[in-house]
Amino acid sequence: MGGAAPQARRQIDLGGTLVDLIRIGTFRSDAGAIFGPVPRTTWEPLVRTEIDAESRLLQALNLLHVTTPSRSILLETGLLPAGTARDDAEIQSLAAREALLAGGVDIERISLVVPSHLHRDHAGGLANERGEAAFPGAVVVAPRGEIEAVASDSLRARAAYDTTTLRRLFRDAEPRAYETTLSLDSAVELRALGGHTPGSQATIIRGTARTLLFLGDLFMRPWQANPRWVTSYDDQAWISVDAKATIFTEAAREQWLVAMSHEVDTPLGRIERDGERFRFVAE
Repeated sequence: MGGAAPQARRQIDLGGTLVDLIRIGTFRSDAGAIFGPVPRTTWEPLVRTEIDAESRLLQALNLLHVTTPSRSILLETGLLPAGTARDDAEIQSLAAREALLAGGVDIERISLVVPSHLHRDHAGGLANERGEAAFPGAVVVAPRGEIEAVASDSLRARAAYDTTTLRRLFRDAEPRAYETTLSLDSAVELRALGGHTPGSQATIIRGTARTLLFLGDLFMRPWQANPRWVTSYDDQAWISVDAKATIFTEAAREQWLVAMSHEVDTPLGRIERDGERFRFVAE
């Protein structure tokens, strides 16, 4: 790894399906933007030891490598193009491809790449430094709404997505689009939820012993177990709130594991009912 990224890895055996949760790096985000409509007097005590002098949070870049009985799937690709690394005050990270190789993952077996959404910090590693596919043997899977957002001429889209690179990748190799739900195999189900972006998706990974849920930035840090705590980056916050409340109800009832996209210390745990709300319990 060198000095580029504080990599951490945890393997979860769901029963017949293995999930490697790998932190490939960290970066800094403005805390006010991450907490969105939540007053600072409410959120500051939660992160007082974490925020820096510029009121920025330390955020992880977590990805999941899923091995089912039939295939190898990558969830998330981090911030950086393959072939690059950053080690400075704002970003300390490897690209996903290099981090996986360093961790001994056979990247040639990865057949599907499934970012939770296509924002820069989740889809940056789809490409290499020349703008070519970093995982040329894999198919990118995303809800149609997310692919259409990348193709749009919206100023907001151009700010949030690397539209130039993604459009080139999708011209060279068409992504697999779906409308509402998609089963990748018997172990992995995708659901298009929206809210954070037009095509933010949930990935549900089922084993014989446990089920794991990954929501990307719909649930990036523990405090977002309160469905009403959304970020200022959410395109349609009211959709985020309702989508989280619905899937959290299912996750709590079924006692699913939940993995978080940007949590540094406790990225894995459970959602539990807390009166009319929910709370996160680390495992």
